[in-house]
Amino acid sequence: MTDDMSTAGIVAAALDRWDELREAGPRAGDERFRRWFFEDVPVQAGLGDDTDTHAFLSFEVAAELFDRGRAGDAFLVLRWLGRHFARAGLRVDTRVRAIMALTDTCVGRAADQETKDAAIGVLREVVDAVRAPDDVRVERAVCRALSSVAHLTGRGVTFDRAKTRELAALWRELAERCRGSADPELRDWRAHAVGNEALLWLQADREDHARRLFAVITAEFGADRPGVSPDVDVWVNRARLAPTVLDRFSVGEAELKLDYLERQRHWDRRRRFTGLGFVRWLLDGAPRNHLRELVRRARDRHRKSAGQVRAWLCAGEPFVLLLRNFDLTERSGIARDGWWHDPEHPADHVQVINLSRGGRVLGELAATVPLVVVASTTAGELELGPDFGQFTAPVRLYLPDETWFDTVSTLIAVADQVIVWAAELSPGLARELEALTAEGRTDDTLVVLDPSLSDPVPGAVLPRTGGEPLTPEHPALAPFPHVVAADELDVPGCPPLARVLDRLDAARRVPVEQRLARLTAR
Repeated sequence: MTDDMSTAGIVAAALDRWDELREAGPRAGDERFRRWFFEDVPVQAGLGDDTDTHAFLSFEVAAELFDRGRAGDAFLVLRWLGRHFARAGLRVDTRVRAIMALTDTCVGRAADQETKDAAIGVLREVVDAVRAPDDVRVERAVCRALSSVAHLTGRGVTFDRAKTRELAALWRELAERCRGSADPELRDWRAHAVGNEALLWLQADREDHARRLFAVITAEFGADRPGVSPDVDVWVNRARLAPTVLDRFSVGEAELKLDYLERQRHWDRRRRFTGLGFVRWLLDGAPRNHLRELVRRARDRHRKSAGQVRAWLCAGEPFVLLLRNFDLTERSGIARDGWWHDPEHPADHVQVINLSRGGRVLGELAATVPLVVVASTTAGELELGPDFGQFTAPVRLYLPDETWFDTVSTLIAVADQVIVWAAELSPGLARELEALTAEGRTDDTLVVLDPSLSDPVPGAVLPRTGGEPLTPEHPALAPFPHVVAADELDVPGCPPLARVLDRLDAARRVPVEQRLARLTAR
């Protein structure tokens, strides 16, 4: 049974039998195979009480199905496996090993939305199957599975109100499952669950919920002797420092400049209510100016982004700050007189989208690592319009003119790595470079020089007064040792960008207590 070849032969024979049974009907064939494999095979093979061998063969069948590209069938086998081996009545050590291995397999095989949903379904069923208080060893394995359900549920999703509530309910379920337990590992899971729910509510701009949950951690675990549980120690440190972090880092409400959108609305209304404009408007698909919707979305994005940064700070999560010339992404305004001559679609508002290889690479970086950027409050559609391939970042702050530099100065102090993406020395960028130098952050900063603003064509439509061009030899960049051209980022394994990622990983390896102490000191 343990020989590799015989195991492979058994697995192949089992799958051949399943395929044969399905010929009479998929659903009936699946049920007949399940009964045969999980009820008849142990008896026919004389396994007796050797449930470990049976569990091993079950996982081998699932693994072979994954290898054959039959992920749906593999997850079906894992679902059956969970029902069979998580149930009461089997040896505790077999149940624990099966649940642990099932959790690892599901998490490892959740490669896309379809497989992620299947993995969540399998683990959810296992958790639900062990509802009553059970042997503490089984409870530990089930709590680990439930934590994995929560992490998979939150992976790669946009957190709207419904998703936030769903994920918060999972963390509460895990916390309640461990409430009152004296077992050290279950206490770890309770602190983990309460803390993650607190960070989740911060991201949802519900600071009151987060503060209450941090207080729960301090009250329940604050008196524990340090060193007994490193995981609990981490969450107690986070919970104790969270009020200070939240008090010190507050960005206020978003500020938005709506000149472009208001001009767009003006022409939209004029076209619709002049002559045959209404008919043409209908024939064009009834396009509408979305000023109110864009304003609502931008303010929501700002609040959630501020919450995300505060969550990173409370957790001690290293992140990247990206500073830039806004025109490298887009600019908008009133076009040069006489540029637009279409009498059927009169307009004078222009949005110039800037595309560059450096912007594309930085956008990919922003989607894969914790990164915050200051949004352009003058962007035509508030950086929320159609995606033409321009740079964008999910975490962005729409800062007021009066306080933007205070917020950026704080971010410069606490960010682990900084990227400056620039073409010109604008007044704002000059202040940011001075702040980086004053804070001693020049070695932590990668300066990316992008010449894409030198294209004269957009200037013919929408005139602009540019700043002084930046070159590697510019005196303002003398304190910065890491300066690259934007095109260099588009090289596989780009050393300067790899250095940023390596230093971010190194920061994560620093004990959380040290990271939090360093953040509060800054």
